[in-house]
Amino acid sequence: MTIAIATSVLTGVILAPEACAVEQGAGLIADRPGKAMRLWYDAPAPDSDLGWANASIPMGNGYMGINVFGGTESERIQITENSLYDWADKNSGFKRRGVNNFAEVYMDFGHTKPGNYARELNLNEGVSRVRYELGGVTYSREYFTSYPDKVMVIRLSASKKGALSFTLRPTIPFLGDGKSGTVSAKGDTVTLSGVMTYFNIQFEGQFKVIPKGGKMKAGNDTITVSDADSAVVLIAVGTNYQFDPQVFLTPKPTEKLKGFPHPHAKVSGTIADASAKSYEQLKANHQADYTELYDRVSLDLGAKEPAMTTDKLVDAYPDGASSRYLEELAFQYGRYMLICSSRKGTLPPHLQGIWNVYARPPWSSQYLHDTNVQMAYAPAFCANLPELFESYADFFNIFVHQQRQYATQYIEQYNPSQLDPNGDNGWSGPFWTNPYNVTGKSPVAGFGTGSWIAQMFWDYYDYTRDESLLAETVYPVMYEQANFVSRFVKEVDGVLLADPSSSPEQKLRNTVGTTFDQQMFYENHHNTLTAAKILGRSDKRLDIYEKQLPLLDPIQIGKSGQIKEFRQEEYYCDADKVLDPHHRHTSMLLGEYPGQLINDTTPAWLDAVKKTLTLRTRKSNIGWARAERVAFWARVHDGDEAYLFFQDLLGGNFLHNLFNDHRGGPLFQADANYGATAGVAELLMQSQDHVVSPLPALPCAWSDGSYRGLLARGNFEVSAQWSNGQASRVEVVSNAGGTLALRYPNVAKAVIKTSEGQTVDFVAKGTDQVSIETTKGQIVVVTDIPACTPVVAPSNLKVVKDVKSQFELAWTGSKDAATYNLYRAVGNAPDYERIASNIKGTGFVYKAADLKQIDQMTLKVTTVRADGRESREGATAVRLLH
Repeated sequence: MTIAIATSVLTGVILAPEACAVEQGAGLIADRPGKAMRLWYDAPAPDSDLGWANASIPMGNGYMGINVFGGTESERIQITENSLYDWADKNSGFKRRGVNNFAEVYMDFGHTKPGNYARELNLNEGVSRVRYELGGVTYSREYFTSYPDKVMVIRLSASKKGALSFTLRPTIPFLGDGKSGTVSAKGDTVTLSGVMTYFNIQFEGQFKVIPKGGKMKAGNDTITVSDADSAVVLIAVGTNYQFDPQVFLTPKPTEKLKGFPHPHAKVSGTIADASAKSYEQLKANHQADYTELYDRVSLDLGAKEPAMTTDKLVDAYPDGASSRYLEELAFQYGRYMLICSSRKGTLPPHLQGIWNVYARPPWSSQYLHDTNVQMAYAPAFCANLPELFESYADFFNIFVHQQRQYATQYIEQYNPSQLDPNGDNGWSGPFWTNPYNVTGKSPVAGFGTGSWIAQMFWDYYDYTRDESLLAETVYPVMYEQANFVSRFVKEVDGVLLADPSSSPEQKLRNTVGTTFDQQMFYENHHNTLTAAKILGRSDKRLDIYEKQLPLLDPIQIGKSGQIKEFRQEEYYCDADKVLDPHHRHTSMLLGEYPGQLINDTTPAWLDAVKKTLTLRTRKSNIGWARAERVAFWARVHDGDEAYLFFQDLLGGNFLHNLFNDHRGGPLFQADANYGATAGVAELLMQSQDHVVSPLPALPCAWSDGSYRGLLARGNFEVSAQWSNGQASRVEVVSNAGGTLALRYPNVAKAVIKTSEGQTVDFVAKGTDQVSIETTKGQIVVVTDIPACTPVVAPSNLKVVKDVKSQFELAWTGSKDAATYNLYRAVGNAPDYERIASNIKGTGFVYKAADLKQIDQMTLKVTTVRADGRESREGATAVRLLH
């Protein structure tokens, strides 16, 4: 075997040889080093808004978002701070006031026509670098944003002593339009301060220069360093925003932050603390924090780092050039972005994450709760970054006070007989919020947004199994949301429905019982009851939730075999002429993903999901919608179809810096970056039914590879290695102990041991699932898994002759068939019942006494191979009573 050795252009460090995962034999997968992942370029980003979106390198630590351009004549560093927010009483339109550009920072070098230029973002380190040569001198810059020290750190150096000269020039953009401020320099520090007038936000940034050698001089608003050997620049920013319910409960904008201290002392303290440490200490602190998160997960699809720059790699992807490396990069990039943008004690990521260059950003850079916030946090759980959710949890806990007031208002308005006059009405779900305001009801999305928020809290527990977290943080959120829902729903024809109800961003609004609302309500009622049993709770409304649960009617199957989006829908998307059959939102399927309602124990519903996705088509070009479809298709175990959407996303939406272009322009929106990571994780591992399933939807294109560290429900950390599409090794670390249910073809025939080589006792459920009682910290290793060739399913099932008491079926046969099985699901049933087996031909006449009474049923035919294995998939058809 020949292994190429690559030398980093920027660091001169010899990178470790990278063999494909399947070639690495010894030891645990979980102990292997992560694969080197980096973005690199041979030119600076253009100094423009387009250059910002398409080519600048994003960084962040929760406290600030950074975009580095890498210029040589003048470096540009753009800074975002998510609480620096503008608004207007009439704030409408696509681009409108919202998150504001905090600062534009320039470092003027006057270096023109450099040679051997390179810049990179190293994902393994969370460090960006620039390097070039001019006049016989090599100039280097290194950048990182430290969460533990709350600063951005820049180290500038030259290969020749006394060769480093530059002027640091911070500026405040967009002055005069609701924003005032000044920049002043004194000694070694430039201070930038001002006020955003609408919410009376006081802001400050400090930029401290620490040169080695040479001279330093402060001007009015700049600092110039001359003839130095090297220099370090420290940046800290802040506002007078605080996590306090006062912000949302105070109606007058200019008084929301009343009494909160000016940020000067905070920012000064941050700079003082950071400057007391050496550059090496600051970098070590950053990397200890960053790598502890990033290194938990790795993915190797067998790609080598390509010789071409990342911009060329992105451009070449639609033609299939070096695609595996970009796919690996996209997966880890979403994790990197979440680490940058969601840290405890800071505001959570909005539509643009933590990055914005505009005075009027798209949709104000708000938090939208009808998919975008939830997509941002999808990889937090499955991609093993659960504590990053704490940023949102803390934010929720300050705006929920306003939502409780809204809940009382809406129960009084829509279902007054259920109102608690003392205000114990739970909290209602918002559509959008920002750091200062949260809206009431919006017809754009139904009240299911609240239950979807609560589902994120449930996931935080379910992936960590921390019972103190469940008791103190998660359960109160879910219980109160269920309280609101239990009072809001109304009895209609024997079931409990949302009224009014809307499916996110569809044009048919304020109807009754949309699937979005009903599924989300059902999920939260179910999770609340489950949590109450775990905690031994007996709260007064639990009995009500228990009685309501089966009446929430979350799934309706339509005449096309689809899951209905609206109750009045019969055939797919026929509820109203205004509906878009190719809509970006697919909200009727949220019980399948990211929910748990639809899973392998509800195969009839899974087939209805597949039918719905097929009818939705691939026509939407929206980045986040493509990312979401990857996960939707993964959950129905169709990895190849999911992979098409992943290719559409990378080839059609990813910009040169891997930012997601929402729909062209370019229009950056971060949700698809996070969603792409979650979608890939779903292809590689699932656990929605609390059964750990490695490689449940592996695309044929990824025939060989390995991953380590994905997180399953139950706090099981999963690693896997595969070759020719077959798992050769699976490892599961039981972080919390408990029962491990593990599903993979022929796993019951495999060798199952501990990491020390001891045999593990298990209970088999057929040949494809085992149950193992684990202790906390135990590692289960599965090897020697007998290969399993999937059984080819039949196709084209049709009802060819139909009378009320019997009908004839015909289908296209499978080359694997020894016999066929036939199933039916009546009405909205989640599962099939087998109605015939051992069918020899490709047709069948079905007779049953109840056929005259069944208005609608879904029929399914599967293949049974000679070895007795049945096809997972099958051909389906809907039979309607005429």
